Amino acid sequence: MDINALYTDASQGDKIAEERLFTHLTVSFRLFLQQKITSDSDVEEIVQDALVTIADKYRDIVIEKSFAAWAYKVLNNKFLDYLKSKRVRKSKQGPMPESEVAAADWEIDPALKAALLDCLRKISGANSKHARILNLHYQGYSTTEICRRCGLTPNYLYVTLSRARAMLEICLEKGDIK
Repeated sequence: MDINALYTDASQGDKIAEERLFTHLTVSFRLFLQQKITSDSDVEEIVQDALVTIADKYRDIVIEKSFAAWAYKVLNNKFLDYLKSKRVRKSKQGPMPESEVAAADWEIDPALKAALLDCLRKISGANSKHARILNLHYQGYSTTEICRRCGLTPNYLYVTLSRARAMLEICLEKGDIK
């Protein structure tokens, strides 16, 4: 289906072409955004916003090369606006006040804490590098810092961290790492 031909027909008043054009754009835009955003409601909001803008302007503008390129540019601008607004919302929230942090703290079940420590000892005995990486990661060190401290590449760190987490999971479920 040639979207530029549909645009030409729709801009000249062909209602069927217009309906097919906007159906095609809706499906294409959803597929495009679903690869970038996990929230279906956000995807739908951005798609509808882009389609409204396109519907308002597509008959009045002069498109010299490609309607499809212009339509995707409109969608991209709406997507960037969404990302900016999401970033602004996060920055306005700011850090949690100390009084709320203290109220949000929760006690770890003593049995779980004992099981975690026991599993970390077992992992350390089996592979000290795995235990060290788990420890540094859960202390909040960045990937760059852990790589520097352990002399690893980021890819190797991710592989090792994944294996260490798997060992920890098995140990917590079965009580042993083997």
